Amino acid sequence: MGSCRRQSGCPGGLSRNGTRPSAITAASRPLGRCGTVASTPEAAGTSQHSATDLPFAYQVIARVAPRLGIALELEPWGHEAARLEFPNGRIAYFRHGNLDINRSGSADLARDKYACAHFLASAGIPVPPSLPLRRSSDGMDAQIGGFVSQHSWPLIVKPNSRYGGQGVEKVDNMGGLRFAVKEALRMDKIALIQPFVRGQDVRVVVLDGSPIAAYSRTPPVLLGDGRRSIQLLLEDLYATGGSAGPARRLPEHGEAAARLARREGGLRRVPRSGEHVPLTDAANVATGADVVDLSQVLPADVLAVAVDAARTAGLRLAGVDLLVDLGSDHPHFVRSQSQRAMPREGRSDGRCVVLEINSAPELDGFASLGADQAALVEDLYESVLLEIAR
Repeated sequence: MGSCRRQSGCPGGLSRNGTRPSAITAASRPLGRCGTVASTPEAAGTSQHSATDLPFAYQVIARVAPRLGIALELEPWGHEAARLEFPNGRIAYFRHGNLDINRSGSADLARDKYACAHFLASAGIPVPPSLPLRRSSDGMDAQIGGFVSQHSWPLIVKPNSRYGGQGVEKVDNMGGLRFAVKEALRMDKIALIQPFVRGQDVRVVVLDGSPIAAYSRTPPVLLGDGRRSIQLLLEDLYATGGSAGPARRLPEHGEAAARLARREGGLRRVPRSGEHVPLTDAANVATGADVVDLSQVLPADVLAVAVDAARTAGLRLAGVDLLVDLGSDHPHFVRSQSQRAMPREGRSDGRCVVLEINSAPELDGFASLGADQAALVEDLYESVLLEIAR
């Protein structure tokens, strides 16, 4: 399954010349900029957004559509949805990066984290254990207590159907756990509690059974120096606009401070020298994560787990989020090649677990890494459009 190169024998969607798009290796063609797209000059005048405010997916599709003979019309006020009319007369719509290539049932399943994890686990794909809770759950305290007794701190709390890292919080005490569950249930009808699994957060983009790109996501952090408290580190970081840290953008100062205040030791704790203190508990580009391209280095068997997960969920296009650890042992990791017949070449001793699957992966963070990555993303969108037109 290793890194697949640009050639006709590589599985995936069709490229404009009839071959499959690059899987893992990109072309050198830069993405370039895209202007505002509107159905009429009058419609453009009523828009509430500038060209730079347009979501990344719309910018790319606006570049790709004309050369494929596709008429593209954006909803002019909020740019929340777009209409595609293909040369063969077929009509399709997309919204918020959802490119209409996945079946609606599979896309809905992916949004339900608990249900999706159930079916992945039934297929032998490693997922972390989860405790689902509803607002009206009977004996909620007893359920939480039982789960805590089986797992060590810290734990992760997240809303079941939100995306982009919304509402995800790592907790290390019972008070923080109850608060996080309450907040998750305020955002969603189901809250999930999971054990905290250490490992590198990795997203693998899969199209029609082929891994197209892989990249790690690291949340913005405070770097301890053994002298200053978290409060002082926060003040210094935000005073410099984040220039002292790896994040390209930072969460709201008050939100980060409140989250860290709920941790053991609170804002007065002095992190040891070199300690990384994450400002967010989810490694999402939307919350400031730093992105690194792993497309040519991620072990083949880890890529295979991602492909299996997308196939099990019934998704043609998917962003599969995994935690990957190549060294340490953890009870919730499964050896990624343990249930799969993989060739010896490209195998690793790595372990991985699938966190969740996104049926409409946003790729702006990956595309921002350089011309090669941007060109790969453009080829991916073009391939998807050609598949929708079939």
